[in-house]
Amino acid sequence: MPISCAKEGNTPSAILRMNYATLVDAITSCLYRVTHELYAKELIPMETVNHIQTAKGISDLLKTGQLVSVIQRQLECSCDPRQYLIDTCHVLMNQRHKSLVDITTSIFLKLKVHVHVGQSETVVPFCSIPDDVRLYADIMRNQYKGQPIVATDWPPRVGKDFFGRVALIEKEDDLTEKESAWHLLRGKVDKIMKLSGNKEVDVNDILRPTTSLMSLRILIDGPPGIGKTTLCRKLLHMWSNEEFVYQQYDLVLYCPLRNAKMSAAATLADLFLYKSPKVSNVVEWISDKEGEGLLIIFDGWDELREQLRHSSLAASIIRREQLDRCSVIVTSRSYASSSLFNMHSLSRHVQVIGFLEGDISTVIIQTLQKDAKLAQELIDENSVVNNNTRHYKPDVSTTHSNKDSQQAIKLIQDLKIRGDVRSLCYVPLICSMVILVYRKEEGHLPTTLTQLYECFLLQTIRRHVNKREIDPYTLCSLSSLPSQLMKALQELSQVAYIGLAKTTMTFSLQDLQEHSLMSEATKEDYLGLMTTFLEYDEKKYQFLHLSIQEFLAAWWIAKHKKETEDVFKDHFDDDHFRMCLRFVAGLTHLEHERYQQFFDKKVSLVCNRDALFGFEFQNRSTFYKNPEINISVFDEYIPSDGFNISFILLLQFLFESRNASLCHRLTLSIDKQSLCHCRNKLSMFDWLCLGYFVSHSGATWNCLHLEDSYHQPSLHIFVNALSDMPLETQCKKFELKFHRPTTELLQKLFRSSLLYNMQECYCFLDSGHYVPSLLLLQFLHLPQLKILHVTMYLPKVPHNVREYTEKCNELEECIKMNVTLKEIKIDLRGNHSQRNCTMASIIRGASDNRSIKSLSLSLDLGSSASGDNFPFLPLPDGVIEQLLKNNNTIQALSLNIPDTLEPLSLDILEVNMPLTALEIGEFFIFQKCKLLSILRRINGLHCLILNRLNFSSRLIFHSHPSLQTLCLAVDTAKKAIELFTILRTNITLKALSVTVKEKTIEVGNSLCYMLTKNVTLQYFQINGSILCEFLPFLSDGIRHNTTLQHFSVGYIELSVNKQLKNLFAVISQKDNLKELQLQFKLSMSSNRLSQAAQEEKKTKMTALFFEHLLPDVTNMLQSHKTIKLLDINCSSLNNSFQPSWSQAAHCFYDSIFNHPSLEYIKVGFPAPSYLKEILEDQLIILNERHKKEQPLKTVPMINLN
Repeated sequence: MPISCAKEGNTPSAILRMNYATLVDAITSCLYRVTHELYAKELIPMETVNHIQTAKGISDLLKTGQLVSVIQRQLECSCDPRQYLIDTCHVLMNQRHKSLVDITTSIFLKLKVHVHVGQSETVVPFCSIPDDVRLYADIMRNQYKGQPIVATDWPPRVGKDFFGRVALIEKEDDLTEKESAWHLLRGKVDKIMKLSGNKEVDVNDILRPTTSLMSLRILIDGPPGIGKTTLCRKLLHMWSNEEFVYQQYDLVLYCPLRNAKMSAAATLADLFLYKSPKVSNVVEWISDKEGEGLLIIFDGWDELREQLRHSSLAASIIRREQLDRCSVIVTSRSYASSSLFNMHSLSRHVQVIGFLEGDISTVIIQTLQKDAKLAQELIDENSVVNNNTRHYKPDVSTTHSNKDSQQAIKLIQDLKIRGDVRSLCYVPLICSMVILVYRKEEGHLPTTLTQLYECFLLQTIRRHVNKREIDPYTLCSLSSLPSQLMKALQELSQVAYIGLAKTTMTFSLQDLQEHSLMSEATKEDYLGLMTTFLEYDEKKYQFLHLSIQEFLAAWWIAKHKKETEDVFKDHFDDDHFRMCLRFVAGLTHLEHERYQQFFDKKVSLVCNRDALFGFEFQNRSTFYKNPEINISVFDEYIPSDGFNISFILLLQFLFESRNASLCHRLTLSIDKQSLCHCRNKLSMFDWLCLGYFVSHSGATWNCLHLEDSYHQPSLHIFVNALSDMPLETQCKKFELKFHRPTTELLQKLFRSSLLYNMQECYCFLDSGHYVPSLLLLQFLHLPQLKILHVTMYLPKVPHNVREYTEKCNELEECIKMNVTLKEIKIDLRGNHSQRNCTMASIIRGASDNRSIKSLSLSLDLGSSASGDNFPFLPLPDGVIEQLLKNNNTIQALSLNIPDTLEPLSLDILEVNMPLTALEIGEFFIFQKCKLLSILRRINGLHCLILNRLNFSSRLIFHSHPSLQTLCLAVDTAKKAIELFTILRTNITLKALSVTVKEKTIEVGNSLCYMLTKNVTLQYFQINGSILCEFLPFLSDGIRHNTTLQHFSVGYIELSVNKQLKNLFAVISQKDNLKELQLQFKLSMSSNRLSQAAQEEKKTKMTALFFEHLLPDVTNMLQSHKTIKLLDINCSSLNNSFQPSWSQAAHCFYDSIFNHPSLEYIKVGFPAPSYLKEILEDQLIILNERHKKEQPLKTVPMINLN
């Protein structure tokens, strides 16, 4: 119930009414901030907020009067007016405005509201802002308001949102931020906001509070010219106009780190560039409050020297070593962000991503088509809007005869072909330059970035001399400028170089005058390449953009330095000179022989594959020449250390220089001429550079392994770069994981010389638009192809497939006549109209082929990628019987065909294949596989894989007495005992994988006895859920076995029990065991739990992992000195953490790096983030210690994915 006041004059309504006039006067100075906070506290309706923000022709004083009237009405309608007034007064007091503090203190006294302070009860207002602080803040607001958000009008502005669009990566843990750094792309980024963990946000959300009690530390990064500084200026304007929604700051300091005074600042006072007698008082007030109420914007972290990134005042504040309660925003180019991530103090990572894919086309149209109505018609004609995002049609066109419309469409079409330039247009500055140059050069796009900047500088100088009454069209190139302009360009280039070397990006007039050679540049007004701005009443100069300064510095190095190659070498490892050296490469073409030293260094680019354990290796080596290669949805690789920033930089230099001879030279320096790009995060432009390098390598690659990302299908860029490939560039073995390919792109790939003499191909195609039969025909037309593995995952096949029926017949004939193919594996995933036709053609063709030795065919019942529901029709009758009867060369056969797709009348009567290896199963769902009848028609198998299928063990070993590898399932205890009884005395079987459904005591005893008596079994895995009660049988069997080298078991119920510890103790003593795979889960109960129950289960599982399983594994590693491969798989882990787990994690890694034989270890599914963080922190130390203590042993490979 509301508390009523004794007197009418002390009712909440009366109290508010008495203070009406004074409240209106006081609130007016912070009207918008108060409005936002009142709405956030649900004290006023949204209609009031909209009115305050949008009403025109009304003064702020009148708006404030309307706001207080709304407050009065809301109070009188409230169920508890007293509490409503208290809540409103707290909002007003939080403004820390002296008048508001006084008014609200008076209201609290009348309401008899007490605030606890220590042991006393009194009304204590919040600390008001001192007059000196408020006065200085007002001065800064006026300063910031006077600075334009976009500082220059050249190049012409493009787009509506000058500060770009931003993607916000929320901080879930430190690892998330480090992983997010891998997604920083310097190319096209139209899909970045769809990546896991990324979220498009409004500029207001940048300063949104986090759940942490700590003050904000926000990183804003992105590539050059993307709009980071402009975004900072936008935030300064928002603070000056009181537009911040979430946070209110008494003072905001803008600190451009390109300013020498800022980078060298030693005290807080040094960050106050506007000097005032009041600074000392302001600094003292802020320091006493540990920075509370202060926002510092450090702009340009990348422009600090490396040493200052560790020891500067800015670094100290970001690390919270000073001013712990102040908020900080720091901007940086993407490449320099890693040092900020390493500080582990960031609250949020904001990425300025510039123009999205659709934005680029929209900007081109709106810029080139001046008529707004025609521009919008053109946009609507060529695009659709879906989920507030505009998507353009693949083939843009126009029926307009208007020249501007046609020019806009032509540029969009040209950029589609010229993906290299388009991949840079997401940067607003470069997009503007491209449009400008394209228009001025009459529809011509430069090949390289160097040429683009040359054109832009020439256009800028032409614009400049036009004001000097010089005919701009007499200027044909930068190298042929008139003497006075050439002299000015030389002087500017020298200043640009000196500034870049000193990391100076802004210059005072005195700085420029210190260079005695700047006379001509000054006369020529710096050729229009510099802009001026006021920085606290001091006129400053800077180049239009840092990249312009970098190009001019490169011009100085290339054209005026006596020993350009030495400068190139001196700055090669300097990240400040990265873009500059790229321009140097473009200007010099790297023709001097001294550049060769950078491309002659030996490098290994072969990725490390996920380890293949004993049984799987034994199985796959029977079917495939290269069992370790298995490109699939879930394949795992660890990228090569050689594919690092330095190597990518060399690729960029090669692309910019267009030097084919250096491409060949770099190819020869790559170990085994084998290149693996797998899981390396490359931008679209880096893919373009890789394509240029490979296409101009002029060598035969032993192996190319390329994989793009589902979220960023960059292989499209690579393939487009192969169009002008010389015949000398070829590849023997090609591994490809291609997301969303198209028929057009695949045809481009096959038209290049790269694949012409290819001998082995392993290809995974994820989704995409193509016809499977046509694709296979293109592969089979390669004259030297011996091995072909193709997985086609959910292809979107065109509906008009009638014309492709003949292609299926051609495919059949092509396979039949092929004389080079030895091994073929085809996996068709997804339900589409071509599925059965394509598979039937393959089978018929293989029936009469006389060269194929290994054939693996797989179908599944997946849905259609196009959304169409095709019936699940069986394969044609007779095709499988024909294959088994007619072919007499296939020795290894794998058929994974669902029982619902088997031919209806399948009746296997005759098998003439000389089979030694057979696989059946995996996709069967009804356990009625007719293909099992093959086993009754063949003898003498060495390898038999029956995935998830039952068959009589007695019949298997009777028909195949020399069997060495076996995988099967047994669904009863009787069948399991029969199998283990046979194996007690079997002397041929080396590898066994068995799924046992019923694990009774009798089955356990039989298994134990088999392991004790068998003397040939080397690789053994038992699948399915394993209760703790079953573990003693395994432990006893392993204890007495002397031949096992590989042991795999799962899933074991993870709990605190003696049986599990005993299993580890037994394994620790078995030196014959070299490979171990153990899978764990928390319980055998149903997974149908609520989300909260699931999370509780994961937390419990994670605790058991760190407190029991990890120590047990560590003890085993310390005792077991011969183990080589180890896989510990735990399902249902989360990222919970307890400080007490740290020691277990450190001991675990110590045991790995100290181990005398361990080569590979995999933990997790995935591993907890804390375990990954410990490894990242300790990896360098652990590696160095390993090399020192075991110099002859390779460092163990650790997979935590």
